[in-house]
Amino acid sequence: MSRRTLLLCGASPSALGMGLVMAISDTASAQVAPPALAQAETAPAFASSPTIALPTLDVQAQEPANTLQRGTGLSRMPGTVQETPQTINIIPREILEQQNVTTLDQALRNVPGITASIGEGNGGVNGDQFRIRGFATQNDVYVDGLKDFGSYTRDAFNIDSIAVMKGPSATTFGQNNIGGAININTKTPFLGNSYGGSITGGLGPLYRGTVDINQQLDSTTAVRLNLMGQYNRVVDRDKIESGRFAIAPSIGFGLGTNVSLTVDYMHFEDRRIPDYGVPIVTAPGQTVGKPVTEYGVSRKNWYGWDLDRDDVTVDRFTARLRYVPNDWLTVTNDTRFSYVTRNFAASPTSCSSTGAGNCTQYLFDNNPLTVPTVQASAAGNPFHQETWGLQNVTTAVARFHTGFLRHEATFGLDAWLQHDERTGYAYNPATRPFVSLFNPSHSAAGFSVVAATGANVRETDQRYLGGFLIDRVWLTPQLSVIGGVRVSNYDIDYKTYGSGAATTIISSNNTFADPRASLVFEPTKTQTYYFSYATSHSPPGSFITTQPATFTVGNSGLSPETNTIYELGAKVGVIENRLGLYGALYRIEKGNAFVSDPISGTITQSGDEQRNQGIEVGVTGAITRDWAFTANYTYMDSETTKSSTAANLGKRVQYVPKHAAALWTTYEAMRDTPYQFTVGGGITYRSQAFLNAANTAEVPANFTLDAVISHNFGERRQWRVAVNGYNLTNELNYDALFGNRVNPSAGRTVLFSLAAVY
Repeated sequence: MSRRTLLLCGASPSALGMGLVMAISDTASAQVAPPALAQAETAPAFASSPTIALPTLDVQAQEPANTLQRGTGLSRMPGTVQETPQTINIIPREILEQQNVTTLDQALRNVPGITASIGEGNGGVNGDQFRIRGFATQNDVYVDGLKDFGSYTRDAFNIDSIAVMKGPSATTFGQNNIGGAININTKTPFLGNSYGGSITGGLGPLYRGTVDINQQLDSTTAVRLNLMGQYNRVVDRDKIESGRFAIAPSIGFGLGTNVSLTVDYMHFEDRRIPDYGVPIVTAPGQTVGKPVTEYGVSRKNWYGWDLDRDDVTVDRFTARLRYVPNDWLTVTNDTRFSYVTRNFAASPTSCSSTGAGNCTQYLFDNNPLTVPTVQASAAGNPFHQETWGLQNVTTAVARFHTGFLRHEATFGLDAWLQHDERTGYAYNPATRPFVSLFNPSHSAAGFSVVAATGANVRETDQRYLGGFLIDRVWLTPQLSVIGGVRVSNYDIDYKTYGSGAATTIISSNNTFADPRASLVFEPTKTQTYYFSYATSHSPPGSFITTQPATFTVGNSGLSPETNTIYELGAKVGVIENRLGLYGALYRIEKGNAFVSDPISGTITQSGDEQRNQGIEVGVTGAITRDWAFTANYTYMDSETTKSSTAANLGKRVQYVPKHAAALWTTYEAMRDTPYQFTVGGGITYRSQAFLNAANTAEVPANFTLDAVISHNFGERRQWRVAVNGYNLTNELNYDALFGNRVNPSAGRTVLFSLAAVY
């Protein structure tokens, strides 16, 4: 891959922040010069002449192909991935570019152990709803270390890299974070000039264009602008389409100095048709249900209608300040404000075994005179929701000695507010018609959207305050211990009201502590062996924005879910540290598990205990200068170990496959010649998974084969043309899962792209 092509993604600056600065800097030693920052070490020299030739910035030299040697991307997780005693999967911008990734969901297919959910019942929504190692992460998607308020489908136009932290990570991020957390590192200004863009077109159809411009203004200031526009339909899924647009300007001050500030803004609009998938049906004589598409129903079938919509607008403002007063202290302060609006209506359907149409019986009776039908539930009725959120995280990292002991202490404060107001609407007539399972109608003729009666307005106020302290102490140069704790207070007020309905107010307040501890042995710079322990809590109301019915008078007083992880792992660099090998044995125990009904979303039981244990192994980096290789595999052994429903005891945890794997490799041939080209490909695999706690519904295994071939050309190789193929074997796969329905994946797709950077 051409180094200049990679300039399209830019160079990430250091983490930024503010706060605790004045108090701490008063005690700092003025005689100690600040260390050189990564920006100063790698940024090209600035020149004002308009005719200067742009410098070649070797991005691969800045960011090693071995992602174990890269930073975590978080100020409160200092050090590299290799030094951190936790499984962390990095998806670098090189892979995002090679795969021509357009959404966060597509990017995360490189990480085994992540499954996507369609959306919840009772007016819940689609958007990015992931599960890591089987546990929900609806609220655990972060951007530059801060909460990304709202639920929507995130585009990749402004993503520089992604880090997936496996296991409970409450000391780092706060409440929830059961199976792990996802942190997106965005593209930010850097020193140097770069002007790039790309156009993509292909099957679907899909049309996409992006622009990425970075301009240095003076020796320490730069601005950056990222733009995106896209329209696409999903191959082999009728009616599923989206059109989106985004703009993300940013400016960086003090780049390469000991005080730097980055301010960025993103405006994002997405107008899409939501896909609530196909229903699950249990064949006669069988005890486990499967998607109707496994029994001859076309995977193209969409069971929505013309009034379905998912219209999202996001406005997000972020300011990050980083202050390095001396060589032992770094202080950051990050602030974010987001405002998200959403107009939503969907058609979640199920395959009934009784009543009109008798979907189950008629699907299998082979009688042409009987037509199986399905009907959308009221859970998908329209609503309008407005969300605003404000967060500030102040972090200080201090490196010092007490006697012969070396310390790296990380401490700080985390506070956020979130307000949601949702107004529900109804259809007139209220009952939706039955439609054919084989040839569904999408007509909404005769129906209109009207104001709902009853408690159709929901207002939610969430408040969080947390303080954290983590200290890493080196007992010897090779042996260190880590101890830390985060103390959190979570407060929620939930109010419902409406025409002809009494006002109901539900409140809950929980204070809890989440400790972590690790023992780390590093015999050399390229070897790390560790044992880690950590916990996280999920208080009632945590998922109210995506599952409104999970917070009621009946469950608001329940104790928080408790989650504990144990992990034993190793990370080793080989082949002159170009290639990283990692592996871990882990066990997650979940107590007081909340279980929701697949149709209504209402909590039906609490007190369950679940366990997921397994192994994860991986390879990341470059075997040779031209041959890049990334692969990982995880085995998950999950079980419900305690349940108030006797039939669920001993069953596998829903959405957790036993096996999952991902591989991506590329080879650059004839580098530095006019005939240069890059060829690559990979596979993703997920074994069968159950869709409910009773293990009476399942989704089959997934297998996908993707490939790319690209060529760099031009006087300075600033042009790149590529062809990407996805699901080349045209497998019937399933992307997103829920208790009684799943989403068929796109069929074979081919995209052509042209990119340039100057």
